[in-house]
Amino acid sequence: MKLIFKTDPKIAAETAMIFTHPQEQGLKQQLETALALQQKSITAINSINNRNVQVPLRAVLIVESEDRMCNLRLDTGALYLYPKRLKYAEADFINDGFIRINNQTLINIKAVNHFAPTTNARIELTLTDGSTYFISRHYIKNFRRALS
Repeated sequence: MKLIFKTDPKIAAETAMIFTHPQEQGLKQQLETALALQQKSITAINSINNRNVQVPLRAVLIVESEDRMCNLRLDTGALYLYPKRLKYAEADFINDGFIRINNQTLINIKAVNHFAPTTNARIELTLTDGSTYFISRHYIKNFRRALS
């Protein structure tokens, strides 16, 4: 098997194209399986049945503090619990595209659909699921750095 890597500025930033020969369907399936396993996931608690489930990190929109745990809201609308306080959970999420927007909330920066300034030097965010959140003045610099 021969691998050739090329870059193309015409395709989207998060896109990779892989070409295979039609006779190599087995190789195609192996690559898809390997890539699916490489996606980072976290262990969360399903509050309905108190079982641990693996949640893909790219599916998490919001991490919100609640007492000594965090709520995880997914893009499907499902809610799960994360068994850490927000200040410790932030270390788990911050390197994977999440930013802190106030004292109680982390958001997935890829889920931001629209943002606009509001009164008192705050910014209102609209996420892909339609929910809105406010960035407090203290965290605006982090948000601007994440966009650049």
